[in-house]
Amino acid sequence: MPADEAARLRRELAAFFDPSRWRSPMPGFENSGYALVEQVRAWQPRFVVDVGCGSNPFKGKIGNLIGIDLVNPAADLVCDLLDAPIRPGSVDVVLALGCINFGGQKIIEQQLRHVASWLTPQGRIVMRANPGLPTGPGLEFFPWSEANVDTLGATVGLHRDGPVRYDTYRNPHGEPEPRLVWHYRPGAEAVFR
Repeated sequence: MPADEAARLRRELAAFFDPSRWRSPMPGFENSGYALVEQVRAWQPRFVVDVGCGSNPFKGKIGNLIGIDLVNPAADLVCDLLDAPIRPGSVDVVLALGCINFGGQKIIEQQLRHVASWLTPQGRIVMRANPGLPTGPGLEFFPWSEANVDTLGATVGLHRDGPVRYDTYRNPHGEPEPRLVWHYRPGAEAVFR
């Protein structure tokens, strides 16, 4: 991705997710919101990274968690995920709940490849993504679909572990908005459950 395009996307993300106006819909997600706390704890991870953590809602609820966010000062690290000082092969669980979701396919692949490099061999990524639905003026959401979840994962050395599910929350206008939710694991073998 050209540097000017990456800089433009960062500016747009910073404006959209400005903590003075952005409110996370996390409590509204039945399966990919706070229900993840018990699920992640059951995996007994040694190190968890919440990418795009916003106000860092899982901090103190999930042990050994570091939150990374581009603009929110509540994060442990305020930086782009590509600049985060995370050692490759050191993370057991990455939560990517709506952050690897913006721009074209090249930036999605770059971000997914980078986050995948953090995983231990038994690690996993919990993903939630907008399936390309508009959410107002400005940001371009990548059109995630059940079909391209597997294709993009394979491109960066990940396979889907389990089904792609839908989770819905109500937007500020009270309208339901679906999101796709799935898990990735390192390796090439796809597991469909």
